[in-house]
Formats: sequence, C-alpha cells, structure tokens
Amino acid sequence: MKSKFIAPILYILFTLASLSANGTESPLTAYTLDNGLDVVLLPLSGSGELSMGIVFRGGAEVQTSANAGYFSLLEQLLFRGRASEPGEPEPAGALEALEASAFDGGVGSDRFGFAFSLSPGFLDQGVNTLSYLFSGLRLETALADPSALEEAKNAAIARQEAAKSDPAEIYEYALAKKLFSSAPWRLDAIGSEKTLKEASSTSLKALSSRWLVPNNAAILVAGDFEVEAAKPLISSAFASWKKIDDPWKTPLGALPKPGVTRPTLMVYPDPTQRIGYAALEMRYRGPDIGSPRSAAIRLWAQMLSQSDSRLAKALAKGMPKTSASSTPKVRYQAARSSSWFSLSTTIVIQGMANPADAVLAFKEIVRGTEMYAMKTNPGYFSDIEYKNAKASFEPFPNHGNSQLAVSHLMDLWLLDGIKGFQTGKKTIQALGSKDITSFADEYFMKNLEIVSIRLNPEDYAAKKKNFDNYGFELISPQNAFWWK
Repeated sequence: MKSKFIAPILYILFTLASLSANGTESPLTAYTLDNGLDVVLLPLSGSGELSMGIVFRGGAEVQTSANAGYFSLLEQLLFRGRASEPGEPEPAGALEALEASAFDGGVGSDRFGFAFSLSPGFLDQGVNTLSYLFSGLRLETALADPSALEEAKNAAIARQEAAKSDPAEIYEYALAKKLFSSAPWRLDAIGSEKTLKEASSTSLKALSSRWLVPNNAAILVAGDFEVEAAKPLISSAFASWKKIDDPWKTPLGALPKPGVTRPTLMVYPDPTQRIGYAALEMRYRGPDIGSPRSAAIRLWAQMLSQSDSRLAKALAKGMPKTSASSTPKVRYQAARSSSWFSLSTTIVIQGMANPADAVLAFKEIVRGTEMYAMKTNPGYFSDIEYKNAKASFEPFPNHGNSQLAVSHLMDLWLLDGIKGFQTGKKTIQALGSKDITSFADEYFMKNLEIVSIRLNPEDYAAKKKNFDNYGFELISPQNAFWWK
C-alpha cells in the first residue's frame, strides 16, 4: 500500500462522524503517560477489525539544509526499506508473526510514524511490536551496522534520483522552492544526494535521540477492543521509554509571509497532463498550526469545496466559455512554520487561442472578485453553508473503519495534540463570518500568490510565445530542486 505520509499534500479536510459501525456513539479516550507519551483509543465496537500506529512530530519541517533527508534514512534503516513495505529480516518477521497488513507510514513534512492493521485478538502483541520497532535498543542496533547504513543510503539516493524524473515531484519541489525560498528543505522529505551521502550513524543517532522520544509521540488504537484492556498493555509496553527535554522548547522560526515578494506566474510542461487540458492553481503561504486562523481556513476550505459554492459558480460563469472549469479543489497543508494552501481547477484549453489569458482570468475571479467579496461581505457564505460545514467536523472517524480512524486521529493529534480532541470541534463551532472575513483579509488581500498552469508539453510548445510574453517562469527538472 502506498504511504499516505509521503504524499506531497496532506489534506486537513475531515468529514468525520461520531457513530461506530453499529450506529452507537464511539467514546474516544485520550490521556498521557508519565513519560509524556500521548495515548488515543477509539473503540469501534462490532467492527471486527483493529488498527494501531505510532507517530512522532517532526519530519521534513525540522530539517536543516545540512541534514535534509535524514528522516528518510531512518525510515530505510528501521524498516529495511519503505515503511509501507517492511523488509527482511526485520521488521517483516515481527509483523508477519502478527499476520499484520495495510502498512502505512514513514516520513512526511510534519511527521514520522507507522501504522498497520491486525486481528483484534492480537492487541497485546501489536502494542509490544510497536514499542519494539521504535525502541532505543533497536535504533542503536540499526545504527551500529555499517552495511545497513550503506544500504539505506543507496536506497534513499535512488529514491531521490527517481524524484528528478517524477512530474508530480518536480512540480511540488518547484513551488516549494519558490514559495519558501529561505528554507525549501523544510518541505523536502527526501533530501539531497550530498546530505544523504554525508550522513553518519552519529548524526542519525542525534536526530533520533531528539525527535523519536515519548514526549513527542502518540500511540493510537482504533477498532474492536476494550479500552480497559488496552490501557495496562500500553503502559507496560512503553514504560521503559524515557522522557527527555521537549524537542520543541526552542520553536522553529516561521518562514516568511508572503512567501513571494511579488505575484508570480509559473508554467510546467507536464507529460502526465492530457493534451487539450490544463491544471490551474493559486498557492499561498498559509496559517501555521497554532495560528488563530488555522481553524478558520479549515472551515473556509470546507465551504468553498462544494460543487455549488459561490466560487464554483463564479468560475463556471467567468472563465472562457470553452474552458469547462471543474469544481475548485482547496488544499491546506498545515505545519508549524511552513504551512500553505491552494485553490485549483482543471480546464479545457483545446482550441483556446491563448491559455495564458485563462490563467489570469482564474486569478482575477478568485482573488480579485470572490476573495475580495468574501473580505468585504459578511454574508458571502449563507447560514446553511456554515451549518453544513460545521456539521462535518465531528470528533470521531466514521464507518467503523479502523484504518481510516487511526489515520484521521493522527492528523488531529498533529494539529493540536490531545487537547484538540476536546476543543477542536468547539473551536470550529464558535467561528463566524467575522473570522472568515479576517482570514480573507490577512491571507488573500495582504498576501501574495503563485499562479501556475500545468499542461502537456505539446500544448506548451504550441503556446510558448504567449507564456513568455506574459512573464511566466518555466518549471523544469533543471531548476525545480533547491539543492541544484
């Protein structure tokens, strides 16, 4: 299974319901062990399945230009490959003994973790396996093996090499480099060949000793189990993990907002795009975790993503008649110092004289008309839009799916820790039009954007002169990466 954690985009748009598989309310239990490890338990009675995982705050956002990619190396070392495909002899052997499946995890922009599913009868063994996989002893053993480190480096470098020819990676690296030019490595989970080659067991041990600690982590269990049975098992399994100084005692320096010094136009000849179609996107520096605007953007995104939203109607009416603009997609990647958000749509450019005009029309409709209206008009969203959007932010994952539940609970925990489970919905429910207009003012009217278009290379070649005349910056494998 492909890892969700390594995906370039983390969607912070949840549609959660507080019902278990059999229609009864699912009580969530969240508490903290003496060593600082957070525990989140969500029984889904009658689901017949069980999933669990552990997640550490960290990942790419805590990297420097000198150690970018080190978390990727740790993943290779601990899992003898990708976390989503554990290798031999360990941890595959330990996981096979559990008959575990649905592996997911690894390093992302804001995390390092691992999750899997197993039979409800293996609760005890599953908890012990999680503790073993990330224990200090196992880390020391892995880091003490020079051949394993060399193997991990080769695998990580191969992964980095593959990124150079992956259109999705090229595009994301290019926008990160442009929007976060002062520290683009904070969005790079893969790293550069130079940093990967320079890594040593000492430097990797220093990284893991700071970030892979109980008071920077949460263990999450969801599915068919009893809370009172799980509590002593978890306490026993993680009792030996020692609390250290808070790795976040010195906060990361927030990257600049706006992310660019002027509105920026970019074009990418993307071979994965269908001929005659193009993807348009506006991307902005966004509210960081802890910002009073972080909750507002989540509610805003939920309302704006509906097919009948005012923005969707405005695009359908205002874009060139032949473009057939799709329902706008809203994305928000939350981080502590380098959050971003975007609005995107797909259009038809077949027969269009100048696709660059469509890009500018998209920008004018979104920022110049609709977001300005949102700032100045408290009634931009209707009462029913607020009501429906708020109703989607419930505290518990839905459908009795334990794997989905663990994934959602990880996301919620990373946003605001344990307290978020109690206060998150209340915060959303308390938002009103004033919060949305203030968000629009700060993050649209007082912010600057990147506007990009991705189109097939044949379409680009035919219209290259138009893009050159409008001052579009070309994205290519040669200029996309911060380490080049």
